Amino acid sequence: MPLSAGLSHAAGLPAALIGQWQVAEVHINTFVSSSENYHWNDGRLRWRIFHFSNQQITDDTSYGNDTDECDAPQASIARMSLQKLMSGSLAHGYGDAPDAQPSPEAYKLPAEPDQQVEVISIRCKDGLWQSDLGVGDGVKGAWMYLAPGGQLILRWGDETILVLDRLPADAKPQPSFDCAKASSPAEKTICSSLQLASFDRSVARSYKVARDDIKDTDYSPVKLAAEQRAWLHKRDACGADASCLLKTMEQRLDELARYP
Repeated sequence: MPLSAGLSHAAGLPAALIGQWQVAEVHINTFVSSSENYHWNDGRLRWRIFHFSNQQITDDTSYGNDTDECDAPQASIARMSLQKLMSGSLAHGYGDAPDAQPSPEAYKLPAEPDQQVEVISIRCKDGLWQSDLGVGDGVKGAWMYLAPGGQLILRWGDETILVLDRLPADAKPQPSFDCAKASSPAEKTICSSLQLASFDRSVARSYKVARDDIKDTDYSPVKLAAEQRAWLHKRDACGADASCLLKTMEQRLDELARYP
């Protein structure tokens, strides 16, 4: 059954969208040398969690900034080709490739350009969700569609496309370490929170990426390792304070993103 058939104006969102979703992949336009800010599978976006309900849409991609909350969401659905959707609403390149065209191939999406998708747009109580997104005469805001395999494809900031997996209602926290061996108050607190565990995974991956990226550069791997140990000490000093742990991990992600 198409999404539009199950869309109720009173309910606000299609039933297939309701629940928790987690970013599994971060895609950028690979036809250009770099994006404005994010890179492929960027740790600042990967494993972030979106909550969709008929009362509100929230996410932690902006590090808990509640100004991005969408109250009383109402969905509208339009059917069009994926190529038309992308070329009409995503930037046509930047930097050294100003004419690079956004397409399923450019973003490495498993789809043909002429594939038809049911595009979901969201209007919140105060206006269009993520109203600053969109170019030209295409779909504005943070559009999305459900892929045949059940993943949610979401157009997000800095010309990124996020691929989200649905989280089960009983999803367990999965940090970068074995929770069975957690000993410190900080580790135990991380193991008790889906959000904190997800940020821990992001930091661990970002550190690995930074360590790999500085090979054959003037950056010192010894210095990077020392910085990571110092950060772990700072994180552990938060103890069981969840807000302190989250803030510390957010800051570390920003620091690691500055490495080449």
